[in-house]
Amino acid sequence: MRKYTLTAIALHWLMAMLIISAFLLGLTMVDIPGLTPTKLKYFSWHKWLGVTVFALACLRMLWSIRHPAPPHPGNMANWQKQAARVSHGLMYFLIFFVPLSGCLLYTSPS
Repeated sequence: MRKYTLTAIALHWLMAMLIISAFLLGLTMVDIPGLTPTKLKYFSWHKWLGVTVFALACLRMLWSIRHPAPPHPGNMANWQKQAARVSHGLMYFLIFFVPLSGCLLYTSPS
């Protein structure tokens, strides 16, 4: 029975923690009124978290090409397999699209 590699598991959880951190930092920084040194510092950290997530997503994609995910359980219904594939694809899309859109739509904090 094939399993996920330790590298794939580590990348998964590292990216999850970084994405959650970037999200929470983004929520925090937009609530800071005006243009303060703290807001600028948080803004910079938020951007670097996005860059790091994007770089790790590229690494994760390369890793998954050489080490494919294990197959779905044989007793899993076809609709569940299809739903898993679609949701997995959407997650990968968002993992790439959200950091890219942040870079492309950059505006100065206000």
